[in-house]
Amino acid sequence: MTTDDSTPAADRAVALVLGAYLRHLRIRRGWKQKNAGLALGCSISTVSRLEQGVVFTHRHARALVHRHYRVPTGCARAVDHLLSVTNVATQAGDIGPGWHDRLAVCEQQATAVVTYTATVIPAPLRIPAYEQALLLAGASAYSAPYRIPRRIAEGQVYSLLLDSSVLELPVGGPRVMTRQLDHLRRLFWKRRIAILVVPTSAGAPVGDAFLSRLTLRGNWLYVRESLGVVYAPGVPALSARDQLFDAVLSAALTLNQSHQQLVQAREHWRRQEQSDDMPPNAP
Repeated sequence: MTTDDSTPAADRAVALVLGAYLRHLRIRRGWKQKNAGLALGCSISTVSRLEQGVVFTHRHARALVHRHYRVPTGCARAVDHLLSVTNVATQAGDIGPGWHDRLAVCEQQATAVVTYTATVIPAPLRIPAYEQALLLAGASAYSAPYRIPRRIAEGQVYSLLLDSSVLELPVGGPRVMTRQLDHLRRLFWKRRIAILVVPTSAGAPVGDAFLSRLTLRGNWLYVRESLGVVYAPGVPALSARDQLFDAVLSAALTLNQSHQQLVQAREHWRRQEQSDDMPPNAP
């Protein structure tokens, strides 16, 4: 199957997600594209286009996952489920074993990421203490265990649209929040990420889950993450307007205003931390 704008949306999304996943599995296996081609009995060009999501052959994908790349049985069956998505669907859901890893490789291979959240800090931007606090709180929908690290890739353009309510949520208490906001500010000043704060009073235009747009192989891939993940393809032309994020961007503060919000939130949590550390007054 050759994917283009006429290909059903779910099929295009699956091609991009599994293409990125197969590339990761091949590299982890220590194979070159030549090795994968020999195993499949096809050309290097076909393997390359398979990993780019340009040409997607279910037979090849299944052979690599089940026979050659040593994927655990549960994860392999989850890939089978993705491959069975109806060709009239507009999006593809992935909630099976390994969904977190498949999302992680898509994020790592994306050249640009835009994420909106009205819940907690996204996984690639968390400090370990913040992540641990979510795990202890049982927030499994947003902190599921994973093997592949979720982090900002080298040279990746990362933009965070952050609902202001997230700055007020005491994940892990004042000490953890102070250090988490320090981490965000460092990333901001090092120009690793851009942060725009969206006032809670503006509402949550895209719901209460994480919503991201990944630029992957020159395509837009929309990702809604909650108890699992739902993928939908976007407009390939990067100059096109993105109506899905327009409402959020129009409600966001400027970069300078957003930074001031981060500073104020950090100082609030720092004062709380100092207050907690003060010994009680003697009677």
